Amino acid sequence: MNENAINKLLELFKNLGYLENDVKFEFKSACPALHYCTVKIKINGRTFEANGVGRSKTDAKIAAAETLLKELQNHPELVINWEEINVDAQRGDALIKLAVYLCAEWQSADDKSKKLQNLEADSHLVKVFDQWKSNGDRDLAIWGGHLSVKRKATLVEALLWQRFRMQVMTANAPTQLESLLKILRS
Repeated sequence: MNENAINKLLELFKNLGYLENDVKFEFKSACPALHYCTVKIKINGRTFEANGVGRSKTDAKIAAAETLLKELQNHPELVINWEEINVDAQRGDALIKLAVYLCAEWQSADDKSKKLQNLEADSHLVKVFDQWKSNGDRDLAIWGGHLSVKRKATLVEALLWQRFRMQVMTANAPTQLESLLKILRS
């Protein structure tokens, strides 16, 4: 592996909403041709660290990053698959639409449309994210304070799907919805 180990570590950390400069590399030199590096990251109050040795500071830094990446494989909750999250977010968005259009509180199509625009807005979903996070929501504990507005909104929509799909979707819903798609495709 080469310097990509450092980039992969920084990308993983950034994906969790932390700043790259929060990844700390500390160096010690035993002699001019032998360097030691310790890399430390802190996620949700937990500190992860690893050591590396190399002939140069860069080699030691790469070795430390490689070791930490291997250690982090034991923590799959830290490896973020944004593609899966995006799919669940689209499903969550559909649940928001369904909830608004089935809600008896708003009668007219115009009222429902306006309410939907407000509830689906990224700015509103960020408020939900921030509220859940401040309340200690376990699903948001690993996320740092530097997620973008879009990512926070996406996470809320994905969590809505994960939390409410079983109450909304029946066991045969996928089959029934496939029948609906057949009608639309014909």
